[in-house]
Amino acid sequence: MRRLSPQSLWTARALRYARYSLGVRFLVALALSALVWAGLTIEENPVATEPFPGRLTVEPVGLDTRRLVLVREIAPVRVSVSGPKVDLASLTADHFVARVDLTGLGAGQQQVDVDVVVSNSQVEVERITPANITVWLDPVVERQLRVNARIESDVATGYRANLSEITAEPADATVSGASSAVERVARVQAALSLEGATRDVRVEGLLIPVDRQGVEVEDVRVDPPTVLVNVPVTRITGRKRVPVVPRIEGAVAPSFFIARIGVVPTSVEIEGEPGALERVDAVETLPIDIADARGDVQREVGFEAPEGITIRSDQPFAQVAVVVEPLDETTTIQVAVVLTNLGSGLQAIADQPFLQIVMSGPAEVLQSLRGGDILAEVDLSNRAPGLHQIQPAIAHPSPDTLRIARVIPAVVGVRIAPLEAPSVTPAATAIPGPGGAVPTATPTPTPSAG
Repeated sequence: MRRLSPQSLWTARALRYARYSLGVRFLVALALSALVWAGLTIEENPVATEPFPGRLTVEPVGLDTRRLVLVREIAPVRVSVSGPKVDLASLTADHFVARVDLTGLGAGQQQVDVDVVVSNSQVEVERITPANITVWLDPVVERQLRVNARIESDVATGYRANLSEITAEPADATVSGASSAVERVARVQAALSLEGATRDVRVEGLLIPVDRQGVEVEDVRVDPPTVLVNVPVTRITGRKRVPVVPRIEGAVAPSFFIARIGVVPTSVEIEGEPGALERVDAVETLPIDIADARGDVQREVGFEAPEGITIRSDQPFAQVAVVVEPLDETTTIQVAVVLTNLGSGLQAIADQPFLQIVMSGPAEVLQSLRGGDILAEVDLSNRAPGLHQIQPAIAHPSPDTLRIARVIPAVVGVRIAPLEAPSVTPAATAIPGPGGAVPTATPTPTPSAG
């Protein structure tokens, strides 16, 4: 026979006492009273199923942050709960914990179930909307990038910062984070203020990762977060602004021509000794090859700095656009360069004695054109000794029907020097053109005026 516990023995004795001492009627009345009390309690506080009015923030757990990054924020979820109405009415978002378990997941798009727990034991979660969600996990990657300096304010007037000689300690930084974010980083840069500086600047700068448009890339880590930047500052001797001339090489495809050439910036500031500045009228870009081009050519090229000159530009490159358009009828004529209005006591030599002039227009007008009909004059008025880049003035007899499609080269280099040696006078020599011989200059010694 199984032995009863002390609590069971006490309960059995109490019931036996009530039965023999109080009677069966009392026990029945007691049971009915309990049923009535339970019914009244349920009526006053019934059990219901209701949607929780707020949204619940979903917390990711189990993610190996050394390997993976959650790249998109998880959208909140809604729940329906059941329980006594009094308990449901007192619920707040703090009573719930919503999680997704990312343990063991790999990179890419993943479907995971949402688990919601409520702290009130009288309440149960009946439904989660949505019950499962999509998460995007990116692998953690690293890249090493060279540190760049971005100057936000200039040095004092009469001084310049040698941007090409800026150094950073350390010179490289490591960018880490989600692969999709790290791939967007084009450079890391430290913003510096050099306002009023008259000597070398040594300053600590915060490194900011930016994309190709210079917009900061968030959600990546830069190590180290700061660098020590050294900016040499020197006194300048002189500055001036000169136009930028694109240096075009090669010829477009047959039956095409260069309609126009655009360059940004159109001018740059240069600096150097006064004598060097005086000799420079323009700055050329590095060569742009348009050989056999049949459409527009766009290039980002650097500048060709003349000897003794430093180019001061916020942008180290020029954006050059060469618009190439089809040409119905063209002909190319070789024309001699004619130097005019040379100052007294000076002599000049053109680096390019001949130009190739591409003319377009009606075929019958082109056929009647003669080389001697076209003049290519280079005006040397008010030009001092030195090397000058000058655009020649082209004149022809049919401006209403013919168009100059291209001049090769577009700019003529002319070297002017004092007249110290015996002067030269041109003698005629013949260069064949479409319409006959064109006289050009061949040096012949003549006595000097001295």
